[in-house]
Amino acid sequence: MNNPQLTTVWSSVMVEELIRQGASFFCISPGSRSTPLTAAIARNPEASWKMFPDERSAGFFALGHARATGFPAVLVCTSGTAVANYLPAVVEASNDRIPMLILSADRPFELRECGANQTIRQNGIFGTFTRWQMELPEPSTSIPLQSLLSTIAHGVEKSLNSPRGPVHLNQPFREPFEPESCSTPEPWLEPLQAWQTGRRPSTVAAQPEKHPDMDSMRTLRELTGNARQPLIIAGNSTDENDSRAIAELADDLQVPLYADMTSGLRFSSSILPWQQAFASPEFRNAFRPDLVIHFGGGLISRHPSDALKQWKPDHLAVIRNHPGRYSPDHSVTLSIEASLRLTADALRGCRTGASALMAPAKRFFTEADREIAAATAPDLPVSEIGTARIVSELLPPDHLLFLSNSMPVRAMDSYAHTGKENPIKTGTNRGASGIDGIISTAAGFAEGHGQPLCLMIGDLAFLHDLNALSLINSLRVPIQLILLNNNGGGIFSFLPVSEFDDIFEPNFATPQNFSGRPAAAMFGLDYAAPLTNSEFRESLLSALNSNRSTIIEVVCSRSENVRLHRALQARLGLLATEAFFIP
Repeated sequence: MNNPQLTTVWSSVMVEELIRQGASFFCISPGSRSTPLTAAIARNPEASWKMFPDERSAGFFALGHARATGFPAVLVCTSGTAVANYLPAVVEASNDRIPMLILSADRPFELRECGANQTIRQNGIFGTFTRWQMELPEPSTSIPLQSLLSTIAHGVEKSLNSPRGPVHLNQPFREPFEPESCSTPEPWLEPLQAWQTGRRPSTVAAQPEKHPDMDSMRTLRELTGNARQPLIIAGNSTDENDSRAIAELADDLQVPLYADMTSGLRFSSSILPWQQAFASPEFRNAFRPDLVIHFGGGLISRHPSDALKQWKPDHLAVIRNHPGRYSPDHSVTLSIEASLRLTADALRGCRTGASALMAPAKRFFTEADREIAAATAPDLPVSEIGTARIVSELLPPDHLLFLSNSMPVRAMDSYAHTGKENPIKTGTNRGASGIDGIISTAAGFAEGHGQPLCLMIGDLAFLHDLNALSLINSLRVPIQLILLNNNGGGIFSFLPVSEFDDIFEPNFATPQNFSGRPAAAMFGLDYAAPLTNSEFRESLLSALNSNRSTIIEVVCSRSENVRLHRALQARLGLLATEAFFIP
């Protein structure tokens, strides 16, 4: 076999095994060194793929796709800085335990560390952020193809095992790269005959749920049964079965459940929006839990963490389905690595009688809902609070929601309307909580689910990923992009540094004077710019009923946004004082 034939067979075997392992979606960036891989993907009828001129955007699209499907999308690129552009998405995937597989083409041995063009040290480039990384050999008939199959299978398995995350396979190729078939029988291929004629993967890996330890569960049941004021917190979780089990546990025990936006429970009609109470010092002074059970990962708001520091509960138990530590304040007293669903199910029935907090809480949330509705009245100028409230009310069951970091995700977490019978599938990048790659991730999330999506994003995050607007019209489904344009980084206005006038505006707020209208025109998207809450409602309803993608730009003031948030929180604080009988 000559070199083109050899690399063609080698690459075809790799791609075919990836597909059989469930990693059948490929995010390809154009390049010469990766030609054998690109050709193998393009010629495999079972492969799905999308082309990305920008590798950074490709990385975040793969991240969103994997969030939706639960399987790694495969990133394919050429050598050099191309692979380095994946790093931000790899960091997010690692921190949030999202499967991902990077297949980077590289120069052969003789072109490395010698000044050859477009050559960097690629092996190990992602450091500790990968679950596994391997330098593959240059294609050779001296290497059994069974070992290549086994390596590919292991790479997918490592990406999906606990903790899930990125895997990097670095593949050197020697020129020429053009695909060339081999028609003569080759002894090298004979051991693969059974694999070639079948459709099964070379290796099948089992990933069973982890049952909670009996001794730990005995302790936790005893603590829960004896607790005077227990509290359950539902943090970041991607499994609907886990979320449902946590909600059923709180209902069974009749104790408060703080459901973070990333828990999958925030919109449910059966869940009280405790975010609105936890934001009030008045509430935190009235409620003193002695046991807190935290399911899943991190939270969007800092208020629960502040409350825990104030309360200092006797016991803080954390249940997570991975071996990583979750104890940001170093106050956890019981840590259990196990299935969230199985642990929640095992805790049911360990106490009777409703928490004394539940009756006043229902009165508080009824009044709080009226206050938020008044703050988002139809004739008022549309604000960040108003957009979150209206989106949560209008989003239909077949739509997805994606929330950018900083203010959009916080506004939705705090002020979203509850009342949905079925949960809205919601995506966020909370692993590292960056504002990079948001449009790309949302596009991948929509494509992976095959459902239309509404994205709420701030102006700086919008600019950071502007080129990803080119993806939107290539998707199978439309996207409604709500651009919250307050001319800078709105979240900094809530921080103490905002009081330092001489440095705040140029060095932190970083104002960007732009309009979303030209961007919409450039990328062939519809555009609307509502001024009031009623106009925003009409624009969103029109976009939701259209099969075209739309940018809805909400222009608002950073200072006015701070005033609205603080005024509303003050009113909710007064309601908390009345509802929870604080002297």
